[in-house]
Amino acid sequence: MAAALTTTQLFDSIAIRIDGKRAWAHTASINWTFTDTGDQYRMELSNGVLIHYPTTREQPADLTVRLTKPQLLGIVGGAGMDGVDIDGDPRALQSIMESTDAPNPAFPTVTP
Repeated sequence: MAAALTTTQLFDSIAIRIDGKRAWAHTASINWTFTDTGDQYRMELSNGVLIHYPTTREQPADLTVRLTKPQLLGIVGGAGMDGVDIDGDPRALQSIMESTDAPNPAFPTVTP
């Protein structure tokens, strides 16, 4: 199912899983460049909230990641960073991932 999501929807799925209390003290900024689509996104974690947006502006960031959408799916799925080009501090991505709650496969989509 994740493969059918847009990049924005994938980033949304990460953002809604941020544990605000756990993320409160962390800050991170990541520029994402997708080599297969040409899309660029900016992601920022601060004050317990993760935001992201498409952009064409080059802004300084803690980490710059160049990858394909299938590689992003691998990262989200826990497969690691093999073949992903990074420039900067990888702890930026680590702090975001450590601030997310694990997905609950038994989440009730409809509650009677």
